[in-house]
Amino acid sequence: MKRRIAAVTAAAATAVLVVTGCSSSSGAKEGGKESGKPTAKKTESAAERQAREYREAAAKDRAKMLEVAVAYQKATALHDGDTSCRMMTEQGRSLRGSSHEACVKFLKPLDGEVRKTVEAASFSVTGDPVDVPPVGDHPAGTGVMVTEESKPDGRTTYQRTALRMVKVQGTWLVDQGEEVYDSEMKHSSPVYSALMRSH
Repeated sequence: MKRRIAAVTAAAATAVLVVTGCSSSSGAKEGGKESGKPTAKKTESAAERQAREYREAAAKDRAKMLEVAVAYQKATALHDGDTSCRMMTEQGRSLRGSSHEACVKFLKPLDGEVRKTVEAASFSVTGDPVDVPPVGDHPAGTGVMVTEESKPDGRTTYQRTALRMVKVQGTWLVDQGEEVYDSEMKHSSPVYSALMRSH
């Protein structure tokens, strides 16, 4: 009888040890999860940071270039000579006159009805900018197409202009502007075709 009680007691003790062992093991794992300590984030290397900053700067620079292109084309359409001439390179102004004053006088004021139509028009960039090599007196730059959508007499019309954008002392300026013909819209790059057209 004593031997049976001893066997039962030993078995019970073993069961308690097994349960306790499992419990403590499980608790250790859960404790690791619930410790509240944040997992360590991967630190950004100097090269990764430089690459990210370059991408961000390039995106901002591109946005600024497109902003200037749209503002220039809108000012030109409105015959706002003072604004549009300030956004042009010296070479770009040469067709309007060598000086800023001569450039401004090149665009005569619009009459009332035409001005209302242009003021109501929308201007936007169409397609992606493209690299354009130098041609004639124009330096290498970036080609951008700006589309003017207006509704004279209630019908929608589109006027597309290719602009050669160049950076002068850190500022984006327009060096060349060419109308994009309907036939050029079939080209792989209408902007390239218009800006490289022989004069």
